Amino acid sequence: MATETTARSQTSNSNSEHTLEHRRLGVIEYNDQDRIYFPQGLLGFEKKKYYILVEREEYYPFVWMISTENAETSFVMVNPLLFLPDYNPNISRRDLNELEIDNPQSLQMYVIVTLHKDAFQSTANLSGPILVNSTKKVGKQLVLLDDKYSTKHRILKAD
Repeated sequence: MATETTARSQTSNSNSEHTLEHRRLGVIEYNDQDRIYFPQGLLGFEKKKYYILVEREEYYPFVWMISTENAETSFVMVNPLLFLPDYNPNISRRDLNELEIDNPQSLQMYVIVTLHKDAFQSTANLSGPILVNSTKKVGKQLVLLDDKYSTKHRILKAD
């Protein structure tokens, strides 16, 4: 654990500029300070620890989270409160400590989305929210063991 923290602090002190090429978004420029460190990785992607968030106006309200270690590993995400205002996952004090949260304003929450051609079939994984400390650039994916939230929650409701 100490090695991971040391590696993170060494890279976050530099401000090297990098580029990566994403199949959908094209060439993306970023700095070391833009990278978010996930000490435990993400479910199924435990070895990939560094990601950047990319927002593009044409994709709003969606955000892309792209691995800086392999741009082929990327996820479309959205703030779940935009379509489910009463979403309230149990975030433990331990989770907040791991995220180094000093100020609640620095906590961002996202869920991974599966987009379909028929927008009404698009779903969000509410049982595995992604939390990001936007100040310290540390992230964590929660695994909610509560049946209250689904891995395939429909984002849009048909009228």
